[in-house]
Amino acid sequence: MDNLKLEVIKGEPCPEDKKVMVEGMLAYHKSKGHIRKDEFYSILLKNNDKKLLGTIIVSFRWGGMHIQTLWIDETERNHGWGKKLMQMAEAEAIKRGCTLAYTDTYTWQAPTFYEKLGYELYGKLEDFPKGNSLSYYCKKLP
Repeated sequence: MDNLKLEVIKGEPCPEDKKVMVEGMLAYHKSKGHIRKDEFYSILLKNNDKKLLGTIIVSFRWGGMHIQTLWIDETERNHGWGKKLMQMAEAEAIKRGCTLAYTDTYTWQAPTFYEKLGYELYGKLEDFPKGNSLSYYCKKLP
């Protein structure tokens, strides 16, 4: 232990250190029989001028789809675009053999939206941030 030291930095580690960390983590997963390979998939909603008005970004891993980002510009909300993006992402997940979709959302974001699409609450961090909560949702895919 005498030859080790702690180094505190602002922000993320340098690319070389981050690469060592990721490779170590992936090697550990593999040693436990879980080869980790994340595949990212995005669907963009744009107008004729190619202005971005909505997007969904998901990743696929171990038979699950993680909804990382779902955003619709305020000018296009309540026109069914969020539901359409979700349906397209779920269809792709099913095509890839996924059996589960999951995400998290804050109180002021979209808990009701996910519930209407059949997502079930499986965890919640109360009073985070203060006065709100962070909810975790999942849905079994056919």
